[in-house]
Amino acid sequence: MTCMFSIFLFVTSCIACYYAYTEKKSQILSSMDMAYSRIEQEHKNVVNNFWQVYMPIADSNSSTYALFRNYFDSTEPEDLAPMEKRKLTSALEQMCVRDNRIEWIALYSEIRTINYVKYSGNTFVQELPDTFPYISDMKQKTTQMEVYGAREILTTYGNLCTFAICGGVPSTMGNGKILIGYRLDTYEAISNFQITSIPSMRYYILTNNQILFDSSGKYTLNDLYIPEGIHEGLVTSGNSKLYIKTNHVGDNTSTLVYTALWKDIFLAAHQDTWWIIGITFSFIILSLIVNMSMNHSVSKEVSIIQDGLSFIADNNLDYQLPTDFKQGGLPEIAQNINEMSMKLNENIKKAYYFELKQKDAELAQLQTTFNPHFLYNTLEMLRSKSYANGDTETADLISNFSSIFRSFIGAKIFITLKEELAFNKKYLTLLNARYGERVTIQYDIDSPLLDYGIIRNFFQTLIENYFIHGFDADKSNNLIRFTGKSIDDNNMLLTMEDNGFGMTEENIALLNQQIEEPIRHSKESYGLKNLNQRLKLFYGPDYGLHIMKNEYNGVTVQIKLRKMLVEEYDKKKKLHQL
Repeated sequence: MTCMFSIFLFVTSCIACYYAYTEKKSQILSSMDMAYSRIEQEHKNVVNNFWQVYMPIADSNSSTYALFRNYFDSTEPEDLAPMEKRKLTSALEQMCVRDNRIEWIALYSEIRTINYVKYSGNTFVQELPDTFPYISDMKQKTTQMEVYGAREILTTYGNLCTFAICGGVPSTMGNGKILIGYRLDTYEAISNFQITSIPSMRYYILTNNQILFDSSGKYTLNDLYIPEGIHEGLVTSGNSKLYIKTNHVGDNTSTLVYTALWKDIFLAAHQDTWWIIGITFSFIILSLIVNMSMNHSVSKEVSIIQDGLSFIADNNLDYQLPTDFKQGGLPEIAQNINEMSMKLNENIKKAYYFELKQKDAELAQLQTTFNPHFLYNTLEMLRSKSYANGDTETADLISNFSSIFRSFIGAKIFITLKEELAFNKKYLTLLNARYGERVTIQYDIDSPLLDYGIIRNFFQTLIENYFIHGFDADKSNNLIRFTGKSIDDNNMLLTMEDNGFGMTEENIALLNQQIEEPIRHSKESYGLKNLNQRLKLFYGPDYGLHIMKNEYNGVTVQIKLRKMLVEEYDKKKKLHQL
């Protein structure tokens, strides 16, 4: 899904980039065309207005006409008198008023030794110097109106770049020329706002192989593209590809051109593309990060459930999975697993409990199959004969065995710790008869604990386990010590420690794990595991056995029990609470 989403974003961004590029390119070309049209219109206005400025010369009824005729057709070409200069200045000012783009007006007559020029802002006309840039052009003029390229003119305000339009005079005035110079600031203002957006953009006007206007300010023909005819589109100039547009302007006296490097237009048109691509890749990266984060979160939480299931599968049915998952559905799954493991654990405990009950029933049935009084009478007869024959040791052993037998088939399953210890001493007496004096038995039980109840035959399993796995027949100082301490008002701790063969830490850890596992079927061992399960069923899951290594290199068995009087147990039993 992430790959498909990324591909969709990429395709969408490509489409968006294409349309953004097309729209931006259209805007750029439209802006260029708009500036082009404004320059074209401006030049057309200048050329058309030239005749309006020129009109007083052609009006034979005006005083200006007579003034110019006297100037161009005079037989006295010397310098004008001050009054004549004032009249000429006034006439030229009237012409300048007709077009505010006029920077200067020059009068040229070949028969005069001194010609004059009127600069805008000057009070009087000035002599036209021989070095005036347009002298040679005026001398070579052949048509009624000619447009000349831009030149630098030295005015009272400094050098100023202007272009000029030259017109002749009526034949009645002789062979004179009137040359009008125009400022280029309007052309520059129109083109400047476009030059900043595309550095290579350039507007220029060509007339008779002269540059009338150049937006770059260079005014050199060497680096200009000289068009052939009217054209619009891409052309190749040298090693560069240019986008150009050309057209004839000013009564077809000039050619207006704009050029721009295609790569500049291309890059400018792609201004929004980089933002779109950046945003797209940001979204793709963000989606990948979110996807990876979500996958990691899901995998982590699923891994917790998997590990929990594996732990539960190792017979740890009391374990509960956490349910504070953030992914939808996982808390419900974990809760269902917890409920399943709890029910399964309860069913196993019930099955084990019923199995114990069944064994108790089998024992009760066994008791009814024979008459215990026959066995008691027989053991009593053997004890009496042993006494009669003087074998008191054997008689005492038979007496202890008879007591133990009575305990095994007794009806009560919960007796006081005092009674259990008494039975335990008789059981150890029989074992001492077998193993001799190689085992020492010690007791250290707090007296207040002796009145609390305990499951019948509790110590028998521990003692049998010691003699099977811990008793060292080669030692003469084997030791078993029983201790009992109170933990708090509700619990007590019984321990049995020995100095037998002992166990490694690894084996002790494995044994502790095994005795905590529930008994699944009747074929499993009923040693320490059986005793631990009986204690948990009887007292609760917080009670039972724990085995550890002691300072004698033997084994210590700790048994946590709940303080419960026999009377309390009997009362609860009657109320069906146990």
